[in-house]
Amino acid sequence: MLDHIARKRNLIESYSQGARDFEGWDLHGLDLSKVDLSCANLRNANLGLANLWEANLCNVDLSGANLSDADLCGATLLDADLSNANISRTNFSSAGLSGVKFTNVLFDSATFRLAILNCTNLHGMDFKNANLQRAYLLETNLSNTNLSNANLHHAFLFRANLSRSNLQNADLSEADLSEASLHGAMLKGANLSEVDLREADLDRVNFSEVNLRLANLSGLNLSNINFTDSNLSKATLQGTILRGACFNGANLWNADLTGADLTGADLIGADLRGINLEGADLKYAALDVGWIFEARLYQTILPDGNLSTRTCRP
Repeated sequence: MLDHIARKRNLIESYSQGARDFEGWDLHGLDLSKVDLSCANLRNANLGLANLWEANLCNVDLSGANLSDADLCGATLLDADLSNANISRTNFSSAGLSGVKFTNVLFDSATFRLAILNCTNLHGMDFKNANLQRAYLLETNLSNTNLSNANLHHAFLFRANLSRSNLQNADLSEADLSEASLHGAMLKGANLSEVDLREADLDRVNFSEVNLRLANLSGLNLSNINFTDSNLSKATLQGTILRGACFNGANLWNADLTGADLTGADLIGADLRGINLEGADLKYAALDVGWIFEARLYQTILPDGNLSTRTCRP
């Protein structure tokens, strides 16, 4: 205990006297909560199990440092360098991480719940199994990033770049993905229930076996997209372009497709109970026999090109 106190006092006194170079220092297990070490050099320092709760680490060089099992809850690390750092099981909950450099870092069981990572370059990083619940990732570059099995529940991903990212089996429920780019992203098994995808770039996205329950997909161009075996129950697709889309085995129970363009779409085997197709265009669409009794139709263009004879709203 005395050794801990002496090492902490040495660090703080040295910093207060103008020292900034603490490269390789052993700070293992120290209580450094709320300490100000901004602009310090902590390259290759040992901060394993250290308590850095609400510490000011802005512009700090932590490259090669050991931060395994450290607690950085609420810490500020704006523009810090964590290249080659060990952040196994590190707690970054509610930490400010915008602009942090994470080159060659493995996020092994690290926690980023409520962390702020806005406008940060995380291209090609490995966030497999990471906890990013309610994290702020606005305009963050997550292209080619591995987010498989990650917890992104209620994450804020407005205008984030997720192109070609691996989101298989990730939990994105209630996430804000409006205006985000998911061009070529892998989503098999992902949970996107109640997600907001308005104005998102979904080019070359495969939605087969994806949970999109209560998702907002209004106004998007999803022509030729594969929704095989996906769950779109109570989803909103008002005015969505779905030309040639495949819904084989999809659950569209009570989904709202008001004004949607389903020209040439394949809805064979889809659950259409309670689906709202008011003003939708189903010309040349493939549907099971009896589908018309399952759907709500008003001013709907039927597969044969004729207008629905139903003259009033359900």
